[in-house]
Amino acid sequence: MNNLQKALSERFTDLDEIRDVARYGCSGGVSGFIYSSELCDFFNQHEKDIEDLLEELGLQLNDLVKDPEYWSFQEMKESAVWVAVEVYCQAVVDSREIDV
Repeated sequence: MNNLQKALSERFTDLDEIRDVARYGCSGGVSGFIYSSELCDFFNQHEKDIEDLLEELGLQLNDLVKDPEYWSFQEMKESAVWVAVEVYCQAVVDSREIDV
């Protein structure tokens, strides 16, 4: 278990919340992963693990921006954290065979 997985397993202990994130994603608001400052701090703490996860998924940071002409590094960080959270929650659901 890498530091990213450890941090997410400590944060996500409520199976209903995990199920909701797996089903709806982070865009509806997930406590601790809403504000730019929270997302930036989380990315900075787990940058290597997040980039490794994206690579496993066949993605790069610049793949996560909506409009390639108008983007910021902060937008990439935020999107990368949301991907990591959503992938983690989906993996928990899949591993426990929880209905979503």
